[in-house]
Amino acid sequence: MRTILALLTFTAAALAQNSDLGLLAGIAGPRGQTSVSGGTSFASGSVTPSFQINYAWQVLQRAADLYLEVPLVIPVRVSGTTIAGPSGVVATGNSGPDLFFTPGVRLKISPESRISFYAAAGVGVASFAGTSTVALPLTVMAGHRENSVAFGLGGGLDLRLTRLLSLRADIRDFVTRAGLGEVTGRNHGIFQVGIAFHF
Repeated sequence: MRTILALLTFTAAALAQNSDLGLLAGIAGPRGQTSVSGGTSFASGSVTPSFQINYAWQVLQRAADLYLEVPLVIPVRVSGTTIAGPSGVVATGNSGPDLFFTPGVRLKISPESRISFYAAAGVGVASFAGTSTVALPLTVMAGHRENSVAFGLGGGLDLRLTRLLSLRADIRDFVTRAGLGEVTGRNHGIFQVGIAFHF
């Protein structure tokens, strides 16, 4: 009986913990661009659109609150090259979106009831879209994704609108192997804004 009571107490405490789900959109960049001799090169610009889904579960509530978070960040690169030559037209482009998945911890401080600041850190994986090649009339070569260990660092601001809803601004930097995702270095900066649901 004591075991059952202890289990019910633990389960009730776990269910009482605060969780949130963030849905954000913004920009990723800057990224490099290349010029191609004899062809036309296009890119989405020095920055690209990005999206984030972030679930966090509160595990400690003190002067500062500690959360376990699971962020999935998806930058969408749009770039490619078209070359017209004697043998035909050759076009290259990205074969899909990039992905950053870095589960970790978030530390939140609330100086006022409606305003919270947080810092986050995590480690996981980054996956970058490969380059697909189409050589007219009929040759198609699919690109292979490039993967890397990724370290995520970030911070942000929550402005509580109601007990269940807040506005969120979030900035993150993902550190990977150098030269991935059209970035010459190791850093991939992301700035996003959106909403968070608290439950």
